[in-house]
Amino acid sequence: MNLNQITANIRLRSAWEAVDLGFVMVQQWWKSIYLPLAILTFGISLPLFYLLPSDGYFFASLIFWWLKPLYDRLVLHIISHKLFNEELSSFEALKALPSLIWNTGLFQTLTFRRLSLSRGFNLAIWQLEQLRGSARSERQGVLHMIAHSTAVWLTIGLWLIEIILMLSLFMLILMFMPSDMSSNFLESVFSNNLEYEKWIDKLGYLFYVLVVTLVHPFYVAGSFALYINRRTQLEAWDIELDFRKMNHRFESINKGFKPAKKTITSSVFILISAFILINNLGTSTVSAEEAPEILANERKSVDQSREIIDEVMLTKNLNDKRKVKKWVKKKTKAKKKKKSSVNMGWFESFSRMLAVLLEALLWIAIATGIFLIYYFRNSWLHLFKTKKHDEDKYIAPEVMFGMDVRPDSLPDDIISESRNLWQQGEHRQALSLLYSGALVRLINQEKVELHDSHTEGDVIKHTVAKLTQSNAAKTKQSYLRLLTSQWQTIAYAHRTPDENSMQLLFNTWESDFAIQLDNTAPSAVTDNNVENHNG
Repeated sequence: MNLNQITANIRLRSAWEAVDLGFVMVQQWWKSIYLPLAILTFGISLPLFYLLPSDGYFFASLIFWWLKPLYDRLVLHIISHKLFNEELSSFEALKALPSLIWNTGLFQTLTFRRLSLSRGFNLAIWQLEQLRGSARSERQGVLHMIAHSTAVWLTIGLWLIEIILMLSLFMLILMFMPSDMSSNFLESVFSNNLEYEKWIDKLGYLFYVLVVTLVHPFYVAGSFALYINRRTQLEAWDIELDFRKMNHRFESINKGFKPAKKTITSSVFILISAFILINNLGTSTVSAEEAPEILANERKSVDQSREIIDEVMLTKNLNDKRKVKKWVKKKTKAKKKKKSSVNMGWFESFSRMLAVLLEALLWIAIATGIFLIYYFRNSWLHLFKTKKHDEDKYIAPEVMFGMDVRPDSLPDDIISESRNLWQQGEHRQALSLLYSGALVRLINQEKVELHDSHTEGDVIKHTVAKLTQSNAAKTKQSYLRLLTSQWQTIAYAHRTPDENSMQLLFNTWESDFAIQLDNTAPSAVTDNNVENHNG
């Protein structure tokens, strides 16, 4: 690495001051960092979003989180080049990805080293110094002596910041929601309400991708600046840079003179230096000749010399001792432990290895516990569900799509009346009666909570979510889809449905739609009406 090209102010810093330097790097170079990083993160997150099933957004988030070491390498590649004044385009940065995948120890970081809390600090050893094996271990041990705890707390701190930003984005959405919708939204978090659950999963995945893309460069840059500061402490980069700056200034001064003037200037400088040196030597010689001799004519004995020294030390200028009284906690004498004659070297090595293994197992257990808590959330989240008040109970609508959907508004025999209307050429009225009868049955018989603001698609979606997955339920859903498509054809496209589809609807009403499911219990009002409709 060429220290002459370095673009940051390299000097000795405290650990957290070095981390702050890394944050400043991201603020200064954000244009070069975020564009290629966004291409990489969204290039991974979008296929996960579309390839995994709709109920697998948690696994998509887990995979996206597990691939963080890959994002580390791209960000460090960009920042390390920017630090030494090498500009990389987004294409050049992304072009280096194959090399970063195969030559930087990514496989180990994605497997047994994935849960390391000092991953960002160790990355420079793998990627920039290209050390492996025992050389890497020794180098890592030296660099960890002072900065390891800071690197760990940096990982934990930015992980907490990601969580805070995720929650803040959800709260931002709640701020712009109407009060009734926000209460339903919060309640759906602690329930199995399918109306909001899918949107929460989708937004959670989108927000997590955005937060990681935003926060992760700060983690990598902070860890890298911590690594640079540790290198400065060990290799005195700041002193070397100062000497190089001095050399550069002298070279720039000499460049301003012509060759002849350079020779004259150098000669004058040498003559002046020699004159000053000779003058100092002459002054020292004269001073030495004129200085009085301070040695005694005869050598005194040791005891006499000690007495003289003691008298001199008692003078005011040399004797500055004084007595100070203060309360001090009494020290207890520690019992001396007998040193064992057994060589404990092997035991210490085994203890360290066991401690590392237990720590890794502990982190795996914590991660597994968090995963299981989230995966089986439907088994315990209902415990926190608040009971609805009487005024919050579901109230069935009276009008939907301009049709009266009250049970007492329908004729006794829906199918016969609808057939007559169809044969008389009143096609819209026939389908309107048949569709309103289906809505009345869904609301009162199947207990599907429909509202007057719902569309035909919402009716199908809520019906599918409410009914069981039995064969009878699937038949009922197929009938409703066919009926809905025919209603939309005449209501919005203003086209008359074909005769075969309508006869199919009339003939299969009782066998495919007006059937009683095992998991539904009809109300008294529904029994008196629907059973009469079916004869």
